[in-house]
Amino acid sequence: MRSRVRDRQKVWFVTVTEKKVGIDTVQEYGKPIMRRLSVSAGTGQPGQVSAGLVVDYDREVVAYKHDGLRGVIREGDAVFVDVEPQLNDDGTLTMGDDGYTPVTPPDYRISAIFSTQKGDVDVFGIKKVGAVQ
Repeated sequence: MRSRVRDRQKVWFVTVTEKKVGIDTVQEYGKPIMRRLSVSAGTGQPGQVSAGLVVDYDREVVAYKHDGLRGVIREGDAVFVDVEPQLNDDGTLTMGDDGYTPVTPPDYRISAIFSTQKGDVDVFGIKKVGAVQ
């Protein structure tokens, strides 16, 4: 029988906040959190019915309570799944010339989080960013 650990891949989560710079609002990226998690294949069907909700996302990332993501990751945060982010020596994202845009942009955003208070499993619904639909 095949081990579930073998099916895991590297996934980076980055918290995204907005801050005012003069009259502009820019996105500020936190330090990436890398975990080896199970990622579903792209279904091409928006609108998965889960926990009585119909949401629009492309893929699912499954995490467990011991992965330490519960309460840290929020809807709207950035996720690197198919691309690997460029990191500085201190573990932060390498930014472009403007200082606000990552050199390697994230390829997904978290659009839904399914978890329970007593359960051990968290499912993150992720949506492709900048994809041609």
